Amino acid sequence: MKRQELQAEFDRLNGQIAVIKKSVGTERDELINLSSQQLCVSICGSLEQSLKQIFIEYAKRRSNSRIYRPIEKICESYQNPKTAKVLDLIGLFDADFETELKRQWGAEREIEKQHIDNMVDDRITIAHRKKHHVNVSSSKLEDYFKAYSGLLDRVYTHFLGAP
Repeated sequence: MKRQELQAEFDRLNGQIAVIKKSVGTERDELINLSSQQLCVSICGSLEQSLKQIFIEYAKRRSNSRIYRPIEKICESYQNPKTAKVLDLIGLFDADFETELKRQWGAEREIEKQHIDNMVDDRITIAHRKKHHVNVSSSKLEDYFKAYSGLLDRVYTHFLGAP
């Protein structure tokens, strides 16, 4: 995964949030709500896929094919990236970075941790129709996006290099 690809994904999702925000008040609430739910699922899916791509690329750069293949298998089965699972995955590659991220999520980046966990919970609820209505407002989408992009920026920079 190249930095440009990650930035393109950020731009795509951020653009979709802007369209939803612009539509508030001009489109039916039901349409806005369904669009917001779909975008929540999309952001969460992008987090999952981007983490996989980052670690697969990292494994390719750092190991031979005998070690790379099992790492690729681990990444392929990775789903629902709640923060505990993100820490576990990062810990497989860099225990010090896992410890630092855990510290950040317990202090100055606690809100990021909460948004990521809430986003994954909303995704599961939406995808499995656990509730008839899941409220995903445009401000909630913006919070989810900030948490998603902030985490991916740091993980990408740590494992694949500076922008």
